[in-house]
Amino acid sequence: MDGKSIFSRVKKRLSDISLSPYEKSLALAFLAALLLGLWLPQYIAVATSPSLEHRVFFLVHAKTGSIETGTYLVVKQRDTSFIKQGLNKETDNLMKQVGCSPGQSLTKDVEGQFFCDDRFLGKALITESHGDSLPQFNYSGTVPDDSYFLVGSHPRSFDSKYFGFIHSDDIIHKAVPLW
Repeated sequence: MDGKSIFSRVKKRLSDISLSPYEKSLALAFLAALLLGLWLPQYIAVATSPSLEHRVFFLVHAKTGSIETGTYLVVKQRDTSFIKQGLNKETDNLMKQVGCSPGQSLTKDVEGQFFCDDRFLGKALITESHGDSLPQFNYSGTVPDDSYFLVGSHPRSFDSKYFGFIHSDDIIHKAVPLW
């Protein structure tokens, strides 16, 4: 049953009830707000990580429009074995910004600094804050088709500098910053 037929049925039922036109309008507005309130929260994401410049995002289907450098993505991180906290393999996803897209040149220098077409993306740290070693992604070359190098804005951001490319199959949503 589509939304239009539900609306028609509700409208017909409301016409059978002896309400003033104002009360009917108010009831329809309340119903519309209720339906919107049930639908909208699944498309809003709030990011608390300091690795993102924005905090509130509207989630859209991953196939909506093109994915370019600068686009925010919500992805499923496959290998979380080296993470002590923060990601639960079954429920948590990562939200990061595309730092380098397919066809662009990604380079890593001897100091662990990453560049996309000569634009600085960040430096991979050797150890995390407790002194444990971090995995290192080693790659210099053209970003492969259907792959993305994701970055955060914070210097300690957990991103592609450590886990490498994200394949387009692992993209769950595009995230449009609202605030």
